[in-house]
Amino acid sequence: MRKALSPAAVAAFSALALAACAPNYTLPPTATPDAVRPGEQVVIAKDWWKAFDDPVLQRLIDDAFAASPTLEQAVARVNAAEARLGISRSQQLPTVNANLNASRQELSTETNPLSSGSFSVYQGNLSAFWELDLWGRVRNEVAASRADLIGAESGREAVRLTLASRVAQTYFQLRALDAQLETTRLTVSSRENSYRLREKRFVGGMTSELDLRQAESELTSARAQIPDILTAISSSEGALAELVGTSPKDLFATGAPRGKSIDAIPVPPAVPEALPSDLLGRRPDIREAEEGLRATQARVASAQAAWFPQIGLTGAFGGESLAFGDLFKGPARAWSYAGSLTMPLFNSGLTAAQVDLASANERNAAANYRAVVIRAFSDARIAIVAKQQALYRASAREQTVSALRRQVRLATLRYDNGYSNYLDVLDAERALFSAELALADARRQHLSAAVDLYRALGGGWTAPERQ
Repeated sequence: MRKALSPAAVAAFSALALAACAPNYTLPPTATPDAVRPGEQVVIAKDWWKAFDDPVLQRLIDDAFAASPTLEQAVARVNAAEARLGISRSQQLPTVNANLNASRQELSTETNPLSSGSFSVYQGNLSAFWELDLWGRVRNEVAASRADLIGAESGREAVRLTLASRVAQTYFQLRALDAQLETTRLTVSSRENSYRLREKRFVGGMTSELDLRQAESELTSARAQIPDILTAISSSEGALAELVGTSPKDLFATGAPRGKSIDAIPVPPAVPEALPSDLLGRRPDIREAEEGLRATQARVASAQAAWFPQIGLTGAFGGESLAFGDLFKGPARAWSYAGSLTMPLFNSGLTAAQVDLASANERNAAANYRAVVIRAFSDARIAIVAKQQALYRASAREQTVSALRRQVRLATLRYDNGYSNYLDVLDAERALFSAELALADARRQHLSAAVDLYRALGGGWTAPERQ
C-alpha cells in the first residue's frame, strides 16, 4: 500500500522548490579604495557646468539635451523598458475576455436521425485565466523588467553626463583656439610694425639687410600659422554644432556662439580632488551595469521555474441559446471553472538550454560589472591626478609668459641703445609668442581636466532608491 505524503512533506517540498527558483542577488566582490581624506564630503551639483559661469556654455548644453539624437535614443530605451515592465506586470493578474459567438449549422441525419434541419446557436460569456505563480516565473520576470528599467534610466543619465562633458570640452577647445588666433593676429600686427621700422632703418643705412630679412622671416612665419588656426576653429565649430543639433544652414551663417574668453572662464575651486569611497553609488554607468546583472540573475530564476508544474485556473460565465433574444435569460445561463497543471516531461532539452543561456548571460553581466567598476576607479584616479597637474601646468605657463614679456622689453631696450643685436629681440619675441599660445592651451587643459573630474565622479548624479 502506498502511503500519501504528509502536509509537512508537501510544504517542505514547496519551500525547497521556491528557494531553488529565487534569484541570487549578489554583486561580484570589488576591492574599492577608501576616501583619500576620511570623512570628506564630496558634493557635486547635478548641473555642474553652471560652475564655469558662462551663459553661452549653459545654453549650448541645454540645446544639446533638447536636440541630441543619442540622448533621444536613450530616452526611447527608457520608454521601451517601461513598456516591458508593464507587459511583465500584466501577467501577475488574471486575463479576462469577453466572447460572443453565433453559428448556424445542420446535423447529419445519418448520425442524428432526430435532426430537424438547420438551427442557430448563440453564445456569450466572460472567460478568465490566471496562472498561479507558485514558482516565481512571473515574479522574477517582473523583477528583471524593473531592473532593466532602472538600468535604462541610469544609461540615459550616463548619456547626459557624457554629452554635457563633450559639449563643455569642445567649447573650451574653441575658446582656446580663439585666444590663439587673437594672439597670432596681434603678433602679426606687431611684427608688421617691426618690419616697417627695420625697412626704414635699412633704407637710411642704420641697420643691415640681415636684420631686415630676419624681421621679414618672423612676420611671414606668424602669418603662416593663421590658416591652421582658422581650420582648427572651423573643425571645433562643426563638432560643437553636431553635439548641440545646430542646422548646417545656421552653422554656415553665424558659426558657433561665443561667451567668455578662455582666460575669463573660472575653474571651479570646489571640484573635489579626493577619491570618494561611495563612487559605486555615484556613477550612472556603474548603476546601469549593476541593474543589468540583477536582471540576468532574475531571469535565471525565471528560467529555472520552467522545471516545475505550471498551474492555471480558468473560468467562464455567460449564456448559450438557440435564439439571440433568450441568450441572457435565466435558462440560458452557463458557467464553468477548471484547474490545469502542466509539467514538461520531454522537450528535447529546451528547458535546460534556456537555463544555460540565462546563466551564461548572468556570467557575462557579472564580468561586465567588474570591468565597469575597474574602469570607473581608474577614470577617477586619472582625473584627480590630471586636474592637479593641469593646475601646476597652467600656473607655470603664466609665470613663463610674464617672464618672457619682461625679457622682450629688456631685449628691445638693449637693441635700441646699441648694446645687443636684433637677433636677441627676435629670440625673445619668438619665445613669447610660443609661450602665449601654450598658455591658452594650458588654460583649456585645466578647464577640460575639471570637466573630466566631474564626469569621473558621476557628475552630481545620485542613484535612486530601489522600490
